[in-house]
Amino acid sequence: MVFLALGCEQVADVEKPEVVIESPNSGEIVTTDSDLRLAATLTDNTGLLQYKIVISGIDSLNDVGADSTFSIMYIEGVPDKVQTFYLDKLIELDDATYNGQYQLTISCVDIEGNEALRDTVLFQINNSIDSEPPVIDAGGPTADTLFFGNGFSQNGIISDSQSLIYATVYIGKVDGSDTLHTFDYPVIQNNEINFDSGQAYWQVDSTWNQGQYHVYYTAWDNYSGVSKSIPFYVKY
Repeated sequence: MVFLALGCEQVADVEKPEVVIESPNSGEIVTTDSDLRLAATLTDNTGLLQYKIVISGIDSLNDVGADSTFSIMYIEGVPDKVQTFYLDKLIELDDATYNGQYQLTISCVDIEGNEALRDTVLFQINNSIDSEPPVIDAGGPTADTLFFGNGFSQNGIISDSQSLIYATVYIGKVDGSDTLHTFDYPVIQNNEINFDSGQAYWQVDSTWNQGQYHVYYTAWDNYSGVSKSIPFYVKY
């Protein structure tokens, strides 16, 4: 008697699931008097296990080195491990939310452990109480290159329509290797700092190194931060 054993080799699932974000749109402006709607379609050939949502501020696009006041991460399971899942979630934005550029990233994992090629969009949040950042209308050297004996004074103003709360100025090498002056302005009157009177005169002398310098201003109100760099080169 001859016995035949028949069988088939199981093929491992290596196909990654897919995420397509539909809301918010790239570049969309969302205000804090409305909810942030997240909508996305998640698909996989075998079944979806869970998804992850990450929202964070993008300081490099906000032009200021301050952390966002709004940052979240959700990790949730997909009901019934379906092959197609439509995500539709509302995220509440309160009036403490910082203005600026934000990044939304959604990824997911299927039942075999394959992680999706994540989808990412950039969008903007504007606070409905105060969506306007401070205005830096202040200057520095008028020439691109300063030689020995040349100099300049700060000029202009930093202002805000509602609540200028803090500002700083840095004068020195762009890479921070030579600091000539740095100052914080924690006490501000009438939402304005005026540089047109009583400012020091900065003259290139033998203590300055050759290289790329800048005058770097930053300013904050309760909901926004902004910066401005005025570059110049020192050469002997």
